[in-house]
Amino acid sequence: MEVGGSVACGSWIRRPENVNLVVLGRSMTHPSSSSSSYSAIEIFPFDPKTTSLSSSPLARHELDESDGDPITIAVHPSGDCFACSTTNGGCQLFELYGQETNLKLLIKELPPLRDAGPQKCLAFSVDGSRFAAGGADGHLRILEWPSLRIIVDESRAHKSFRDMDFSLDSEFLASTSTDGSARIWKTEDGVPLMTLARNSDEKIELCRFSKDGTKPFLFCAVQKGDKAVTAVYDISTWNKIGHKRLLKKPASIMSISLDGKYLAMGSKDGDICVVEVKKMEISHWSKRLHLGTSIASLEFCPGQR
Repeated sequence: MEVGGSVACGSWIRRPENVNLVVLGRSMTHPSSSSSSYSAIEIFPFDPKTTSLSSSPLARHELDESDGDPITIAVHPSGDCFACSTTNGGCQLFELYGQETNLKLLIKELPPLRDAGPQKCLAFSVDGSRFAAGGADGHLRILEWPSLRIIVDESRAHKSFRDMDFSLDSEFLASTSTDGSARIWKTEDGVPLMTLARNSDEKIELCRFSKDGTKPFLFCAVQKGDKAVTAVYDISTWNKIGHKRLLKKPASIMSISLDGKYLAMGSKDGDICVVEVKKMEISHWSKRLHLGTSIASLEFCPGQR
């Protein structure tokens, strides 16, 4: 990889025949000029034997200077396209064409998000029929996919978006705000179902639905005073049924494996813990992976552990 580049966001891309690619949004410095920088979207092949990425990308797209830097990326479950939001340019769609040996990117606009400003959260539903975007300005948009029909266009959904996730059946969207609140939305008609109950000293920061196909739950990273806990909500009633101290420090990101068996959290100082959902116990802990740095992207490999 190029020297002078910093990764802002990334995600796995599931391709046919169990091929897994990684898309990264990066800010880089031109080799010929230490003061000249640019941003790019790059796709790398993943080698499961060495658990590493190739040194050179299969495809890349240099963003226009007017777009700014990449913020977040969401990949469609089909692996055929992904959306990327930028600091200045709203949100763009990237379609993948060709085989891995000759991969091409086709860039398209998303009209409902044209000039929408920075989107802090992007997500596709598990069945690929919905796309949601949560803005830095608190604006929520849920679109039918691929028609782009607007289901929800709520300008005051939150103060500012922090996190979001679709349920396994794609029926619900959970979202959290920088002010510590969390809301549940019906994705079929856009009805705001409820705001999760919390105590005055609690801030609900991150959210992930269970994905193992058994009794459905919603996991939330909650800052309870000076204590960080993982709370569990029963989505048939939306009542909190318990909490547990797992990461034991403020979390910056949360992820759940494709089969729903594992939940992972990254801390604001570079640690990662992986939790076995069935037991709600830590199965793996990596400390100081990104020493002193808040982990911005965290995602399980679709076909590997």
